[in-house]
Amino acid sequence: MKHTLKLGLTSLALINSAFAEELPLYQLNDVVVTATRSPQPIQNLVADVSVITAADIRAAGQSTLAEVLQAQPGVEISSNGGPGTTTSVYLRGANAGHTLVLVDGMRIGSATTGSTALENIPLDQVERIEILRGPASHLYGSEAIGGVIQIFTRSGKGAPAANFSAGIGSFNTQTLSAGYGGESGGNRFSFQAGHRESDGISSYAPGNPGYKNQNQDMDGYRNTSLSVKLARTLAAGHEIGVDGFASQGRSHYDGYFSSTDYYRDQALSAFGVYSKNRINGRWQSLVRMGVGSDHSDDYSSVKDVFNTDQNQFLWQNDIDAGPGTALLGVERVEQEVSGTTAYSVPSRTIQSYFAGYQAHAGLHSFQANLRNDDNSQFGSHGTGYLGYGYQLAPRWRVGAALGNAFKAPSFNDLYYPGSGNPDLRPERSRNKEASIHYGSGVHHFSAVVFDNQVSDLIAWMPIAPGSWTWKPVNINEASLRGVTLSGTSAAGGFHLDASLTLQQPEDAATGKRLINRAEQHGALKISRAMGAWKLAGEWIFSGERYSDAGNTLKMGGYGLLNISAGYALDKDWSLLARVNNLFDKQYELARGYGTPEVNVFAGVRYQPAK
Repeated sequence: MKHTLKLGLTSLALINSAFAEELPLYQLNDVVVTATRSPQPIQNLVADVSVITAADIRAAGQSTLAEVLQAQPGVEISSNGGPGTTTSVYLRGANAGHTLVLVDGMRIGSATTGSTALENIPLDQVERIEILRGPASHLYGSEAIGGVIQIFTRSGKGAPAANFSAGIGSFNTQTLSAGYGGESGGNRFSFQAGHRESDGISSYAPGNPGYKNQNQDMDGYRNTSLSVKLARTLAAGHEIGVDGFASQGRSHYDGYFSSTDYYRDQALSAFGVYSKNRINGRWQSLVRMGVGSDHSDDYSSVKDVFNTDQNQFLWQNDIDAGPGTALLGVERVEQEVSGTTAYSVPSRTIQSYFAGYQAHAGLHSFQANLRNDDNSQFGSHGTGYLGYGYQLAPRWRVGAALGNAFKAPSFNDLYYPGSGNPDLRPERSRNKEASIHYGSGVHHFSAVVFDNQVSDLIAWMPIAPGSWTWKPVNINEASLRGVTLSGTSAAGGFHLDASLTLQQPEDAATGKRLINRAEQHGALKISRAMGAWKLAGEWIFSGERYSDAGNTLKMGGYGLLNISAGYALDKDWSLLARVNNLFDKQYELARGYGTPEVNVFAGVRYQPAK
């Protein structure tokens, strides 16, 4: 791994030196909120953060949210078939349930599975995505062992105007999205609706035994979504608002022992009201109340219903103190599960208190956070974070951080009839990392080395040797070590974005690689604007992975080339064409499940210039 790391660093350095300065790509004054819970320029942060912009999302075509995330540093995905099928994200080698997903600050995940259905969050509704890599329970509580992905839905800006997009593509894919939003007086508003459907692909690949049971049909998907944002400025420094998001999807999948076509209906939603108030010159208050839901109806041999509803309350205070900002807050989450499964304990509450301080003074950046989460099922759990950054020179800065995190067991882990284990403890992690950043005009490069040790990992084991009955136990430990390299540059009208992750996500006891994770993965994107045209090529690559804990079932590495072209008809109307998997690569994201062959998408968009 050391030789590979050296090669990766040298390659990116040569790429940077080969380009001359032109228009800035990497804006160090871009403001993000996920890393500290308060708006901060990227250049002031110690944490490892990246942003997916509205332009990136518009260029995605028929790509899914997970596929867009896959092109980001430190992100791997697996998927059980085509669009709408169960999709998992592995951030810095951590488990799929170790990444917290927020939509406009709200939790919408399932408390029964312990994960979020990213496959049912359509890009139609997304304006921006922030990815915080590394443990973040000190800010957000449970789940954030690998990091946080926060999704921001569309908001109203500028003069009120409508927007529209439509497209068609392979697998009889059809998309339609329309909305209206803007600012008028002291009001901001946005209404956005979207629909997409596709005949999809067969969930099972030809090598899957279930494929031989006549499960060779196309497994379709459809989704309808809506988002609403309303905000009213009552006076200078005082704003009230409403945020709403809803998604209803139906995905078909294959049965294993028969040719029966099963399907799942899943509804995700988040609804919140908030009040932002400037109490005085130094004190900003945010109060937010809302509910996030995941309702799933599974139609297989029998109908299974799994519903999660999470009532959420937040009072956050940002107080100017010296060269930085102090953070004080209280948060409460009430989780309730219901459906066809009778859990012996159907609800829990998490009462949390958090505090922190973030400052940037001269050459120094500093962040410290403490949080305590009192869970009605497993008691109190404290987490913390300490980070420091130093500007070595005008173009160079370094940083280091320590932090810990945890994940509470899901309701399935604890109470699923016949297999739950109510004695489970939360999974825990301790992380240390160091970083170096270079920035000069259009050129930016960063390297982040991380070491995240996870203990009390939950694994399913037979209750006795040879038993057919399994239950979850706190038995495993994982070692997540690696380095994430990323860089941007430009020359001669060409823009370059590159990332490479070199990692060793291992079972600490056996030294075996964790399932579905590669030792190397990354992305390379080159784009160029020429008059009304914008052309881009994107290469997504991954090394080999294993689908079993013993590392006997190997999935080969792959490289996917995607290309896109955009043409501006005028300042408001544009055309888009995209080809995914240009060379028709056969590959696996999950063993035995299908992946799309070469596919095309073309669309038209109306987006008034602001």
